[in-house]
Amino acid sequence: MKCPVKHHGVSKASGCGHVAVTTFSRLFPDSVPNLTLTEEEAAIIGGPGGLMHDFDGSTEDSPIPAGYIFFAQFIDHDVTLDTTSGLRDAPKNAKEVSELPNIRSASLDLDCVYGFGPEASPHIYDAERPGRLAVNPNGFDLARSPGGVALIGDPRNDENIFVAQMQLLFHRFHNRIYNERVEGGERFEEAQKETRYHYQWLVLFDFLKRLCDREVYKFAVPKILKKTEEYPFLFDPDESGRLTMPVEFSVAAYRVGHTLVRSEYAVNADNLDVELFDERFGTLGFSGYPEDLVVDWRYMLDVDECIRPRLSKAVDEKLANELQSLPLPVVNSNSPNDCALAFRNLLRGNALGLPSGQDAAKALKAAGYPIEVTNLELDGIPGWERLDRIADGEKSPLRDNTPLFYYVLRESEVLHKGERFGPVGSAILLEVFGGMLNNCESFINAEKEWNPDPCISKEMRSKRWASEYQERFNRKALIERDDYFPFELADVVRFVEGD
Repeated sequence: MKCPVKHHGVSKASGCGHVAVTTFSRLFPDSVPNLTLTEEEAAIIGGPGGLMHDFDGSTEDSPIPAGYIFFAQFIDHDVTLDTTSGLRDAPKNAKEVSELPNIRSASLDLDCVYGFGPEASPHIYDAERPGRLAVNPNGFDLARSPGGVALIGDPRNDENIFVAQMQLLFHRFHNRIYNERVEGGERFEEAQKETRYHYQWLVLFDFLKRLCDREVYKFAVPKILKKTEEYPFLFDPDESGRLTMPVEFSVAAYRVGHTLVRSEYAVNADNLDVELFDERFGTLGFSGYPEDLVVDWRYMLDVDECIRPRLSKAVDEKLANELQSLPLPVVNSNSPNDCALAFRNLLRGNALGLPSGQDAAKALKAAGYPIEVTNLELDGIPGWERLDRIADGEKSPLRDNTPLFYYVLRESEVLHKGERFGPVGSAILLEVFGGMLNNCESFINAEKEWNPDPCISKEMRSKRWASEYQERFNRKALIERDDYFPFELADVVRFVEGD
């Protein structure tokens, strides 16, 4: 059967005939209990007009450039895809979760770009230029079938304006590395490896460094780099040696990207206020890309010193109105609650048996992370009294056992004023991403210490070559210096655009 492409990260895809690459799992031991959440409670917290609805766009900026929102979505589509669980399923136990297929490989291997390789996925590749990924002849769009379907490894990466252009950016990145930076008989394999290593570096030393709690980051990353047996503390391969996908990561902690999303973005100089689901690309995406909406990444990333990029929304418990009122074709439901992404996330967390944020914090501390349960300061938040009322006038038990998705976002607001992720969410991200990097072909596992190519990183522009160049990638500085990003996502744009 054909797999539908109308996933948008929020809806169940029925009739998907893909073969599972791996499965989902639980990160925490069975002793950590599930949190049961009713639909009424989920609606009060995450429904339209609920505690998580930024209906007037009043949330402040974070320091994170807006382009990282869509890089985060691109990463998500590289490592996780659930096509079988339902929004209103009864809560699953650990065994039932372990039987859910994850259609992506949890390995940061860019299978959303490379598919199954040139022989098994030839439609992704340029038939006239062996070793290169296909790009639309117009130069600004993904390669497409006569019917307009994007020829890419994961159809979801054609679902909105920005992630489609992020996918194209990595096609072009591979192609330029192939053309200019590698040679020899296994040229494709070498270009693929270099592209993957640069991408993995961006995940660890650019994206996660900007997003995560600094103390947790400084605690976890040295352990990731040392590849010690003790770390990750909780995330291990299954009995077959495969990495599964923890639902605490996929359904709660990694959905931090949803709070970063704004309702409108500057796409280019002629389109400074474009909606996420702009009708020129179709509400659902999945169509030929309009030339007037080609993304100028200078408005989304720190590419040009003379153009200040737009910033993402603060890391807090509020989701933009655009995500709290998703278009009907996206969710295929007339229910206002079903159109609210926060509500959907909370219900999905209930269906997959997630723990409370407080219990997750205790489990992470017991595992070895330097974190404590955070006082979420809920008394001052209008709306929590509604939860108290349905608890027969008593304080709602959710005050002390808060849904994990809400907890990690509220924790970020309380501890960091929305500038970065809190410690619980950060620990889950670093635990899982660290496990991926230590258990796959990655730059961390390379025979020799690997650093980004000097002709790709900004270091080229400072003319620091050879041993002096290598010293610029001192791992200690990368971890401890908050403002040090010697290779970042903006460098990919500069390299691809020929700067």
